[in-house]
Amino acid sequence: MKKKEKAFFKTQIFLFGFFFLISASTEAQKSPLKLKVVTEQANIRLKPDIGSIIIQQVPQGTILESSGKEGEWYRIKMKTAEAEDVSGYVHESLVILITPPPEKEKRKEEEEKEKKEETFETQAPLIFPPPYQPAEYAFDLFLYGGGSFISGGDLNKGAQGFADFYSDSLAIEGKGNVNPVRLSYIYGGELSFPLSPYFSLGLGVDYFLGERESRVEFEKTSSTDIYITRPKFQAIPIRLSLSFYPFPYLYFKWGFEYYFAQCSYFYQYKTEEFQEEWQGEAKAQDIGFLGGFGFEWKLFSPLSFVIEATGRYAQITGFKGKGKHKDSEGTVYTEEGSLMIYEKIRIIGEKGYPHLFIHEKAPTAYVSPDPKPKEAILDFSGFSLKVGIKIRF
Repeated sequence: MKKKEKAFFKTQIFLFGFFFLISASTEAQKSPLKLKVVTEQANIRLKPDIGSIIIQQVPQGTILESSGKEGEWYRIKMKTAEAEDVSGYVHESLVILITPPPEKEKRKEEEEKEKKEETFETQAPLIFPPPYQPAEYAFDLFLYGGGSFISGGDLNKGAQGFADFYSDSLAIEGKGNVNPVRLSYIYGGELSFPLSPYFSLGLGVDYFLGERESRVEFEKTSSTDIYITRPKFQAIPIRLSLSFYPFPYLYFKWGFEYYFAQCSYFYQYKTEEFQEEWQGEAKAQDIGFLGGFGFEWKLFSPLSFVIEATGRYAQITGFKGKGKHKDSEGTVYTEEGSLMIYEKIRIIGEKGYPHLFIHEKAPTAYVSPDPKPKEAILDFSGFSLKVGIKIRF
């Protein structure tokens, strides 16, 4: 009887030890992996897919528990601010593993790493450095202001032509200069949508306006004639662009713009006995192109400070509008037509003078026999400097 009791006792100890080892092994296998968030914030998604909805966002340094891995995504469980249990997936690039995985998974990761290293050795070296993290935002909004410099084209040529004609016809050098309109303020905004870690597609709109008045006085013996001119331009270009980010803080941009442009001219000549005035306004639509680069400084998530320099090529033609001529005797003449530049509408000796007018057809009075009109070009080619903030959503 004693021998049977001893045998039974030994059997019980053996079975207890066996089940204890099995239980410990199972618990070890079930023990969760510890992950630490290493980016500014990590998105917890419903499914292991970059396009899946975001169910929670956690800041840098958060410790997460993972029950396993599916491809490049860790399965995690956590509690929300309302103490509710949620489960989802986080991408491996946003976290680091701070507890070692089970031996089986370790071996699997080592095999995958060896395969990647073998593949890398057979490939050509990378052209671009890898981005600091994948694009985890849906879009960003860039709001800015700044200045723009443009050529001006025929708008400035017409203003100068009047001054040169009066100076030569009076044989008097004018006091003052005709200052071309070139500078303007610029305001706008742009929405950007990430296509990959390196490229983003932008849709933007600008508004700029430039105007400058000049006054030239022609002093005669007993009186002074005065010439005043005031060219003006404004435009709203709608832009589609592609930006390339070789580094998180530097990007290059290319694109095209569709312009809604408007310009106006004003010429006034006054003497003691007589006054004459021309004014007109015309509109046109056309296409332009742009290229530039910019720098971003991250202030805090999700806000960045941005400086962008852009070069433009845009020669807008096809302006249509209405022009008016009036004088101090009460004569008023209005005409609708195209904005035309006349290279030699008036001639003194062998010298011709360019004028800019809105006409339905070339005038026949007080002009040279062959004024050679052509459609005026308002040249928006130049460069812009923009400063603003970028907000990521």
